[in-house]
Amino acid sequence: MKTFDNAGRLVAEINRFRTSGGNSVTTNTMYDTNSGRPVNQNISVQQPNGQVTTTNVINGKLLP
Repeated sequence: MKTFDNAGRLVAEINRFRTSGGNSVTTNTMYDTNSGRPVNQNISVQQPNGQVTTTNVINGKLLP
């Protein structure tokens, strides 16, 4: 899901997918509206046993 501002520039996007191992991965990426570069990305991985791991990346992007 992508979020745009009133000028049509990309502000944020959320992606969700499952791995072959059964993990559920959710990424939330926020962008600088002037340059379009990623400002922050939060990655949450939930394992089938319920354990959740969260990674926060500042000024970059690890996953799509």
